[in-house]
Amino acid sequence: MANSNSENNAIVVGAVAGALIGAGLAVLVAAQEGATLRDKFMNTVDLLKTQGQRIKEQSGELQEKGQEIKGLLAESVEVVKEFKEEATSAASDIKQEVKGFKS
Repeated sequence: MANSNSENNAIVVGAVAGALIGAGLAVLVAAQEGATLRDKFMNTVDLLKTQGQRIKEQSGELQEKGQEIKGLLAESVEVVKEFKEEATSAASDIKQEVKGFKS
């Protein structure tokens, strides 16, 4: 699970970095006045900060839900193991009863 989280974080960081690089290149190649470019660039940076924070919060929420699901699955596995043990024990008891009746 930790490896998956680090991969997700790397993807988010890569996406944000790519967006920033793209915005920077757009500023360099656009044919507009400097003040207009700076304003657009700063607006883009602000938008990326806001969206990045939202993505970070959502990834944290998803991670928490994933941990909850992991816990529920672990509990379910334990219940299934207990059920299997009880079923095996009951089957053994039934076999012993059948052998007793046959004798």
